[in-house]
Parts: sequence; C-alpha cells; structure tokens
Amino acid sequence: MPLTNADLLADDIVARWIVENSPIKVPFYQAWFWQNVAGKSLIYPRTTQLAQAAVIAACGAPTEQLPTVSQVEFTFKEFITHYSVCAVDLDRFQHPNNLDAVLFALAKIRILYAYASILGDALQGLPSLADPARIVAAGGGPLTLDCLDQAYELVSAGTGRPNLIMSHSLMLRTYRSICRAAGLVPERVDWMWYNPATRRMEEGKVDAFNGTVWLANDMLDDGNPQIFFMMIGDDGGAGPTRGITGIVPTAKDRNFFNKRTVNGIFVPDGGGPGVPQMQAGEETWVSMPAGFALGSQGALSILQEFATVAACGG
Repeated sequence: MPLTNADLLADDIVARWIVENSPIKVPFYQAWFWQNVAGKSLIYPRTTQLAQAAVIAACGAPTEQLPTVSQVEFTFKEFITHYSVCAVDLDRFQHPNNLDAVLFALAKIRILYAYASILGDALQGLPSLADPARIVAAGGGPLTLDCLDQAYELVSAGTGRPNLIMSHSLMLRTYRSICRAAGLVPERVDWMWYNPATRRMEEGKVDAFNGTVWLANDMLDDGNPQIFFMMIGDDGGAGPTRGITGIVPTAKDRNFFNKRTVNGIFVPDGGGPGVPQMQAGEETWVSMPAGFALGSQGALSILQEFATVAACGG
C-alpha cells in the first residue's frame, strides 16, 4: 500500500516580500537626475535671451549690454505614507518576512509613484514650469512625426537637444503606430536594463526619437496626452547646461526616505464611538522631502493635445 498524506511531510514556502501584482511602469527613473540642495529651496538667477555682442571698427564705442536678471525659486514637497502593525503580529510573524521591512519597502514604492505622478500635474508639475512658447499643442489632431520634431527642436539648452523624452506608455504606443503607418521601423537605441534572471544590468534596446532615449512614466494621466522633451541634469557651469533635476535636501545625501516609528497605535474609536484608544503595536510614517527644478526654460518642451492610438478591439 503506498504512502498516504505525503504532502504532510513537506513545507509550504512563502516567498520573501509582498509582490506587487500589477506594478506601474516608471522606468524614467533610470535616467532621472537628482541633486542635493543645501537649504530650504533652490533659487536660479535667470536672464532673458542674450543679444549678440557688437562688432565695432577700431576705437569704436560699443553699446553697453547688461542682462535682465530675475529669480525663480524651487521648493520641496513632502511625500508621505503611513502604516501600522499590531504587537501580536510583530511578536509572532518575522520569518521569512520581517513585517516592518516588507511594509517599508511598499511605502517607498508608493512615494516614488506619487513623485512620478506630480511631474505631469498642470499646476504643480513640469507643465507649470514650461515656457509657453515651448509648448506645442496639436489641437486634438493626430500625432505626427513633424509635430514630434517641432517639439524636439524647441529644447535649446545643453547641446541643443533633449537627453530624455518621457511620456505615458500610451503615447509611446501611438508613436510606434505612426512610424509603422509611415512604413518606418520605430527607432531604438542601446540601453541598460536590469535582468532579474541574471540579477545584473544587461545591454538591450529602448525606444528613441532622433537618437534620444524615450522612457515611460505610467503615473502620468493617459487621458491627457503629453510628451515631455527634457535636458536632464545640471553641471553647475556658466553655460546653457542647467537643466531639469530632481532636488532633495543635502542632509538626505541620496538616502531619500525618512522613517519614523512610535510605539502604540492610536485608534480614534477604539474604545467605542468617540472614545479614542491606544492599542499595542507600532505606527510608522515614511516620508520623502523632494521636488524638481528647471534651470533654463530652454531645457523643457512639451507636445500635447493629440489623438492617441485606439485600444485593440475598439
């Protein structure tokens, strides 16, 4: 007679961490540039477009040329989330998953989603910083290669070309669709991707336009078609190389996330309606003070208000 109930001799293995079942694509972070700010904000002095210098004859008197100087200030926003774990769970369940470590990892992802989302906000994000003359509106018409080229050429900072294009994946699909419709192979350039199978960065290809990498940010609103052409980075120089950067306080030094934990879980109605109660456990707040800055407005152009490709099946 064969052995019965053999399954009772084996363990059910729980994998580490909590696996996000439907992660949101934000690969633009691979090219995003962060700079530390030693203060409560970052202020860029700006001047209007410079006039060319004069050419004079010998001993001529040149016209005095002085810049018109203004200032623009970029401040930090506070991105924050919160979780709590009761004491019984903390005491009993620590293997294979440390409960606090698991929830802290998820909290950091939520914060990065929030930062990615606000970049496209009309009032708080990159559109609010853009020079209106560098915004190309297609008026609800189709996306065209000519419109893409026009917006691309409006980036004049740096070497006069973007080094990152960012949009929702739907806009990338629309770009590929118009390329195929024109009988063109959508452009791809070399890029480095993390391969979970080998656990290392490996060479691959990524979408591009005019040789500039194009990465998705699916926290942008897919119902508000926008494509951002950006010169990312700030080398601190005197030339036109002061572009778009993420900013964090210097004290963070790339350790972006603050974590604050207190003993006890405050439950407003834990003792009954209107009767607050402290329950055994821990409450944790995770925050990230961060923002974004735009040195030269010539580092950003936006293409918007165009029709997107339809989903399969209508």
